[in-house]
Amino acid sequence: MKGFLIALVGLLFLATGKLHAQHSHQAGPANKPAVHGMVIFGHHKLYGSHLPLFHAPHDYQIILELELSKEDAQRFMADQRQHPEITTYTIEPEKFMLEEMVASSGSFKANLYRGHFERGGVKIFDSLKVKIASVIYFKKFDHREPHQANSVFLLFGNDQERYAAHQVSHKPDFDQIILVKDNQFSGDSAHRCIPVILNDTNAPLGVSGNAVYFKSKNGKESLVLLKQIYLEFDDLKE
Repeated sequence: MKGFLIALVGLLFLATGKLHAQHSHQAGPANKPAVHGMVIFGHHKLYGSHLPLFHAPHDYQIILELELSKEDAQRFMADQRQHPEITTYTIEPEKFMLEEMVASSGSFKANLYRGHFERGGVKIFDSLKVKIASVIYFKKFDHREPHQANSVFLLFGNDQERYAAHQVSHKPDFDQIILVKDNQFSGDSAHRCIPVILNDTNAPLGVSGNAVYFKSKNGKESLVLLKQIYLEFDDLKE
């Protein structure tokens, strides 16, 4: 009986410690609500790329397919057509907990800006309802992973539009999104996120019609860089 009581007390102690650890994790900075800005882009489908930092709660690279109401999507497309010189649009969402929002494929309100919302961008729409349609890429940064010697880019998109987004790894690094012409992917493969090496060093890619090559299971393949949507160094220096 005495041994049973000792074992029971031990189990209660372990359970209490586990609950305390869970509570501490939930209260940590990574799970506090925050404004998680995103680059928003696309015409046939809309995509959002989380603006990453190397500290909590923003230490994630996340690419999402987003949905707006039909009316709001049409207004956004019209603004892009009226301002072809603008390559970067961003959204400033209401505060939320990032992991929970993405895991639940939830909805949130956001202001939409022509340009970067923290760097002089022009607010064009207030409080749009944004829905997460699907998660294309999700990664929390881990400083224990080895540094990348090459520039790995994530190819994703749809049958009409394809994009290459640099895979962020360790500081210092950069965030780059490019519209590309890519004839190798169609159908189901066009909707997958495929990592490829597009540069021998971890450096940004040029644009203005440049062609870059990568190795795949089909051999050497190419894509053409059409337009740079976003390029950022300063946020990922440290």
